[in-house]
Amino acid sequence: MEITKQPRDKHLELHLKGRFDANWSDHVAKAIDEAIRSGQHHIVLNFSQVDYISSLGIRVIMSHHKQLTAVRGSFLISEPMDAVLKVFKLAGLSGLVSKSTQAQEVPVLAKEAAVEQSESWEREGVHFTSYGRISSGPLQCRIYGEPSKLASGDFSQSDSTRIRCDADVVAVGLGAFGAEESKEINRFGEFLSVAGYAVALPTDGSSVPDYQGIVGSYYPEADLLYGITATGSLGQLLRFEASAHGDGVIGLSELVEASLEKAAVSSAAFVIIAESAGVVGASLRQSPASGKGDSPFSFPEVRDWISFTTESDDERAVVVIVGFAERDPTGDLAPFLRPIGPGTSAHGHFHGMIFPYRPLAQGMIDLRETVDSLISSGSARSVMHLMADERKFEGVGETDLMRGACWIAPISTGSSQKKG
Repeated sequence: MEITKQPRDKHLELHLKGRFDANWSDHVAKAIDEAIRSGQHHIVLNFSQVDYISSLGIRVIMSHHKQLTAVRGSFLISEPMDAVLKVFKLAGLSGLVSKSTQAQEVPVLAKEAAVEQSESWEREGVHFTSYGRISSGPLQCRIYGEPSKLASGDFSQSDSTRIRCDADVVAVGLGAFGAEESKEINRFGEFLSVAGYAVALPTDGSSVPDYQGIVGSYYPEADLLYGITATGSLGQLLRFEASAHGDGVIGLSELVEASLEKAAVSSAAFVIIAESAGVVGASLRQSPASGKGDSPFSFPEVRDWISFTTESDDERAVVVIVGFAERDPTGDLAPFLRPIGPGTSAHGHFHGMIFPYRPLAQGMIDLRETVDSLISSGSARSVMHLMADERKFEGVGETDLMRGACWIAPISTGSSQKKG
């Protein structure tokens, strides 16, 4: 089987030549997968030189048609021979056969067409499109606990505060589920909340992210040792595509800088859902609420306390990032924020949960629908505190993203709650 790629104006055409049988089905599937991962969501398979297709070939077509239509893409067949066309009709796939070899009939969804598209622009080789506008007022931001206690090892059960994770709450911190009732101090780990879901990485040895979501009138609750929450609507969506930027990626710090610049704000809450080229971060191995007074950052004990990515991990995954950033932080939020990378002078605090790769829908997408789709399709692999490793020779850099969606809203620091 020979496969030739021919980029068109609105789609990618793959010319197939040979028998689409069991021997070549994986080969064709791999070529289609590579095209999707490169950002192609409108694909046409040219069958003018395919004289046979087997059941496995049909399965490949059905699978990729389902995958692309789920993300508002399209998957069509052009110029099939009569014998192959007959197979398509019998399999109920005649609707995928394009009536035009030019395949100009890329669908425009009414939902997307009705949405206000503010503008598109280029920034250092990255293509951006904005939807919606920054809301009139900032999100109310609240801080909990004292992050400085992590370095001194002074956390205990009494430092935890219970929060409710409504659909309009975004949060990051160190958290656990049910710690108050069980008096369990050995589960606090990396935590985030977004779109009505709360996700925590337990430090009891399981290393499997646990989550709660809104079901009917039930709302998830979590206990925080320390953290940041913001409540309200993230009104502006920025879509980004880094295919023309350097190695085809944009660093998390660069994306934060571009978003703050576009929104013309100095502090903001972020939710980012993106296809990643590599994730750099750390997560706790042990709960800091043991009350032993041990610092997780002492050497060599740090190796037992914290798991670091020793190289850029989770290439070609989907990462959901929740966090906060501020330029020149000096107020109550400052102790929670750290430098986040070379692409911005802003400081931030970002957590990410990593999922197996799947293409993201293009254009305007709904935050809650997208998060719900990812979580319902399978558990997250991990939850990390994202960071930049800028050591001159040994550093592994920062989290790099290929394309995705970034929701942003300005924040205002409100009340804080400290214990102890």
